[in-house]
Amino acid sequence: MKCTHCSKVIPDGFTDCPWCGASSTTPSTGASVRFASPQSEASSTPGLILGISAVTSGLLFLGLSYFATSRTTGPLGLENWDAFLGRCLGAVVLAGLLVFAYCKVRNAKLRGPVQALVVLTLSSLLTVLTLALPARPRMGAIDPRTVRRYSETAAPRKAPNAPPVVQTKWDPAARSLMKDIQSRDEQYVAEISGLDQTAKPLYTIESFHDAASIQEMIDQLHTRVAVADKYMDWQPIFLKMKDYVAAVNASDEEKRNFMASYQATLPQTLAACKAISDKEHGWLQASLDLYQFALSKEGTFDWQRDHLSFRNRADSDAFQKKFVKARTLNQEFLKAYWQVREAQEAMMAQLGLPGSEADSHAIEK
Repeated sequence: MKCTHCSKVIPDGFTDCPWCGASSTTPSTGASVRFASPQSEASSTPGLILGISAVTSGLLFLGLSYFATSRTTGPLGLENWDAFLGRCLGAVVLAGLLVFAYCKVRNAKLRGPVQALVVLTLSSLLTVLTLALPARPRMGAIDPRTVRRYSETAAPRKAPNAPPVVQTKWDPAARSLMKDIQSRDEQYVAEISGLDQTAKPLYTIESFHDAASIQEMIDQLHTRVAVADKYMDWQPIFLKMKDYVAAVNASDEEKRNFMASYQATLPQTLAACKAISDKEHGWLQASLDLYQFALSKEGTFDWQRDHLSFRNRADSDAFQKKFVKARTLNQEFLKAYWQVREAQEAMMAQLGLPGSEADSHAIEK
């Protein structure tokens, strides 16, 4: 071997040139150093690609799970959050078991990032396969006693027995009007409570059991609509204010001025009452639409103890939309109703009137 520095022959047994002292291993060492950096950079590239792929697969899986959950339980919220988590967990566990079984059978070992990517991709595939099946809406019952309670926080709070805050000559007229409003509300609650004695719960699996069950719910809803129609018009109640003001010990000019002020706010008051009635009728009509649709499709879906399974995908999707709409409108009506009742309770407390006993008993039930 010749020395690369002085070109003299290096005798056997020497590692360095005995003539000039140059090292014969320097070039190979230098070459090793020069090639170390490109190899390191090349090895980091697949890891970055795997990481990006795993994150993308995870986001895709969450999106598919959200869509699949919304398809059967409605828009994702606190009410069906458990269904979303259960679907995600179930798909990941099943995919993990399949990957584990494959590795055992093939005696293969997958690195952590690769294994995560495979599990997430397989979970997405399993979720896509569930979307190909007919939707099975998860039914949740709503208490049909529509004015008895919405929730512990939505129901009106009982105002304390406090002395009247407002003390004017017009208080007797205002008290008489509020008593009429209170009496009307008590009659409304009494009629609803009477229907509750024989009514069956809405939106339960049992209510869709067969054609007879569905027709019974339709008849029940028509009866409920009749009650809503009966108490839809508030104008006759508020028109009584004119007679109550006429009995007040005041001059004709004072009475005219008071009635002018009262008439100016009356359209807004009647509009608020009509809005509540519209919400009630909207909910009842949506419920009727739901059950009439189910009756028209009777025989095209399979009834089971915990779900309905439509044989046609379009029918399943249509039913689910109607089901979610009816439940949503029911809750919106109840919330708006109790907000108005809470305002009425506050007004009665201000005028020194007792609260509605009928409401207090109904809410406690």
